[in-house]
Amino acid sequence: MKRCFMLLVVLINHVAISQSDVDRILEIGIDNAQTFSKDYFAPVGELLVNSATNGWYNTAKTKKLWHFELGIVGNLSFIREDKQSFIFRVQEYTDITLPNGETNQVVSTALGTNQNDISVIIDEGQATQATVILPNGLTDKAFKSLPSGYIQGSMGLTKSTEIKVRFLPKTGVRGAEIQLYGVGFQHEFTDWVYPLKRWPVRVSALLGYTNIKGFYEANSITIIPGTDQEVQLTTNSWILTSIASTKFPVLNFYGGLGYYFGATKADLLGSFEIQNGPLASEVVINPIAVKTKTNGVKATFGTSVKFGVFKANLDYSFQNYSNISLGLGFGW
Repeated sequence: MKRCFMLLVVLINHVAISQSDVDRILEIGIDNAQTFSKDYFAPVGELLVNSATNGWYNTAKTKKLWHFELGIVGNLSFIREDKQSFIFRVQEYTDITLPNGETNQVVSTALGTNQNDISVIIDEGQATQATVILPNGLTDKAFKSLPSGYIQGSMGLTKSTEIKVRFLPKTGVRGAEIQLYGVGFQHEFTDWVYPLKRWPVRVSALLGYTNIKGFYEANSITIIPGTDQEVQLTTNSWILTSIASTKFPVLNFYGGLGYYFGATKADLLGSFEIQNGPLASEVVINPIAVKTKTNGVKATFGTSVKFGVFKANLDYSFQNYSNISLGLGFGW
């Protein structure tokens, strides 16, 4: 599958895909392929969860009953260099050796790239001995940052509470389909007691959930023959955060300190007719399922400006994958 997990990349605005031949990893055996895939795709799953927890707010103030805001949110997540590679350790695999008797090898994750082809030897010294080249990253160059975007709206409910909804309609691009939706609730505490209303800042809390789903049909570009081959992806992310913001008429500052967590599940589905390695001449069904969990603390600092019914905001989040969010909207 030359563009395996292209869906993950399409989600973040059509990054060009290289010929990584990820599906050839099946030739090292299902258990070995599963072990390799966990390390290879883990940064992608972490990145999606991190990115999806951003852009939820631009003020601690909640809207009055039935007042609303509608706009677009764009995120740019930055990828650390240590997320572009991992250590391939021979002892974690079965019947696999590295050339020259090495026991460890630095190899690319899905977000990185190998400078040269890296191969492993299966069943060394046996009649079934074979050499398999490990997959490169998903693109010709290592990822430095990845963008994403969606539509987001909010509306005031009763008792200083606001509901937020985010949405990216089902979109098809080059054999891939993706969609995103999310819902959140924000409650302002400075409305609870009259003295708190005299504070120079507002304080609130937010709970948000985002879901990403999609699939990529792979039959037309797969290296290993088979039927009904596709990648399915599901990402669920949660954020619970405090928010504080100033009360000025036009230009304001805001920030938040919160906790995020979530998981990304990716499945390689269909039948695959293995040509080489320990499973040569065998057909395997739904061979790989990878689930990546991640969590952490994040701090956000930003500014917003309002011109009548129009509003713009920009913030930066310190987290596992640092992020810049830009929001443009209108409402009352």
